[in-house]
Amino acid sequence: MRIKGVHYVLCRMELAAPIPLSCGSLTHRNFGLVRVETEGGITGWGETSINFPPWTYRERAATIEEGLAPLLEGEDASDVLRLRDKMVAATRPFTRMWSEGAIAQAISGVEMALWDARGKELSQPVASLLGGICRKEFDCYATGLRADDPVRGALDAINDGYRAVKIRVGFGDDKDIAVARAVREAIGPDIALLIDANQAFDLPRARKMIGLLGEVDPYWIEEPVLSDDFEAQARLRSEFPDIAFAWGENAFRLSHYRHVAEKGLADYLMPDPCRGGGMGTALDAARIANAEGLPVSAHHYGSDLGFAAMLHIMAACERSDLVLRDVAAAPLRDDIVVEDLVPVGGKVTLPDGPGLGVTPDEKVIAATQFKF
Repeated sequence: MRIKGVHYVLCRMELAAPIPLSCGSLTHRNFGLVRVETEGGITGWGETSINFPPWTYRERAATIEEGLAPLLEGEDASDVLRLRDKMVAATRPFTRMWSEGAIAQAISGVEMALWDARGKELSQPVASLLGGICRKEFDCYATGLRADDPVRGALDAINDGYRAVKIRVGFGDDKDIAVARAVREAIGPDIALLIDANQAFDLPRARKMIGLLGEVDPYWIEEPVLSDDFEAQARLRSEFPDIAFAWGENAFRLSHYRHVAEKGLADYLMPDPCRGGGMGTALDAARIANAEGLPVSAHHYGSDLGFAAMLHIMAACERSDLVLRDVAAAPLRDDIVVEDLVPVGGKVTLPDGPGLGVTPDEKVIAATQFKF
């Protein structure tokens, strides 16, 4: 199964209203797909995260098509881990002079497509190839609630069957606290409330905000400080032993996962198969977490192609927790694949079928593809 070509496919849609995050606003939803074609006719698909910074969708085209594709053309697509290691070794010097995260995210999309192709070749789901399926059905939490009315967004999610919702903070202390209190009051004590700071706080502000946010009984507080500021995380862990912390979506080294897990700096680890180096790396991170008794809540903020990949990671975990589901208004997210992966009653099931178990909708992709 020799590789004939590796291609980056950008699908893009403008949003009716921007999605605010503490690190900036999304005016478009960009979905970076990767297509690996083989001489035998099997095509594998993957996804690379291209949310931030705003020019990422352009950078990723060059990184994949000019940097990674030449490394793989003519290679045996079946040897996924060797090809992943080849990409990592070839690009490692650039992580010292450029962006470790950008390179890891590019490799993620290609590696995912290779797993999809391998699964199709063997007529096996990727989760089976990664070590076996431990479970197939998952409870989800809803994120991407209405920015203009998060209380209404939370109630809408609950009406759709979700028993857990996540709000974002980092927009001003008074506003953050007011929103958290209002959402908790509206949803009551029996719905899990997750809080994501998107690395918005320095240590003094994190101390203040965590102390106040603790009043709303958060299920977890996610990334209150920079993801690699382990000293700050250790201090917060020591000062707030009763608060659960989530971490990992912006981690690009397994050594960092090991450090956080072994030191107990977080209670939930969140490997992202579209960001951290691919599905194999995400599962390695998950196993590090599980070995330390920590549950995994894998991360994905992109199209339903990557969502399927995330479900395969969760399926292969011995100890998994809630699954992230983006409920923001972004129809293209769901339409990228033919299969309907929208949770029902707040639950989602691992898609059946070989590879990732989903079929990219070629008509939708062609209609929304953005060409440079």
